[in-house]
Amino acid sequence: MLSRQAIYDIPSALRATLGSAPAECQALVRSVRWGEGPLYIGGIGPASTLGLAAGYAFETFLSLPVVALPLGVLQNYTPSLARPRSVLLMISLGEGTPELHELAQVLRRRSSTLILLTNSPETPLAKLADQVLLVRAQGEGEVPGILVCMHAALNLLAVVAAGILKPPAPQQAALEREFEGLADQLDWVLSQHAAGVRSLAAELLRQERLSVVGGGFFHIPALHTARRLQRLAGLAAEGMEITEFALDLPHHPDGVLLLSGSRCKMKKFAHHAAAELRVRGARVLSLTDSNDRELAGRSDLALLLPTLSEAAGCTLSLFLGEWLAVEAERLGTRD
Repeated sequence: MLSRQAIYDIPSALRATLGSAPAECQALVRSVRWGEGPLYIGGIGPASTLGLAAGYAFETFLSLPVVALPLGVLQNYTPSLARPRSVLLMISLGEGTPELHELAQVLRRRSSTLILLTNSPETPLAKLADQVLLVRAQGEGEVPGILVCMHAALNLLAVVAAGILKPPAPQQAALEREFEGLADQLDWVLSQHAAGVRSLAAELLRQERLSVVGGGFFHIPALHTARRLQRLAGLAAEGMEITEFALDLPHHPDGVLLLSGSRCKMKKFAHHAAAELRVRGARVLSLTDSNDRELAGRSDLALLLPTLSEAAGCTLSLFLGEWLAVEAERLGTRD
């Protein structure tokens, strides 16, 4: 059983990561020879969905085409595409594998640039990388703190890259300030939502089947939350993208957990899905922010978070997904 302490430790790990990340991201961005793309992104194992998350961020902020695939796919199908100005961003939760080391060596021979996001700076894979972005979270494998820190660092890297490589944008400073205060937002959520998280976790356990649905930046937290609910609490949970889900709304009254926010570009799909599901008799649960009154009003139970941009708010949702899975596991074991 994963302890609650693992959840309580996340804000401090995120604070340590984001405290040094802006300067590290700036140095990394300035040192890389960015071409016109595509940017290849790959994660291994539990980090594979983080590759998709990075794709949303880099395409949104940097307008750079992204190919985001599991590293196993990248290593078998894309080495021949590597060029001297190709850039590959690898996301690794540990030592890596011999196949990854071989891919890194191929990229070096082709004069491509390898960026590694990791919490293990002394590994052979880190030594092969041209640039390393480090997260300050302890442990190995699918540890909640590591994944949350990596998610935030990837989004911040895309924001910082846009500030350096693109013309000035009016929202740039506000976005960077959100990341500066993101660990404080996690602390606030921990102090204010303990009872709400327990209630929502108990409600999730009552669902025979559960769809966890998110759109845009919230797609990846939805996929990850569903996987963690499966693994930790044994729930029959499926993660889905909101437009796919909205096109074929289920005809059975299963439970649905919607992840969204008032600044999410895909929020109208979540509002429509919630309205339709209520008509069909489904149990509608949601994680959104306090300004998304339409989704909250259409939910049987909503947990309201601070209002942030998609880039920062989705990390908050990822954190809540981890917390929900831990609480659901504890409640299920106790029962």
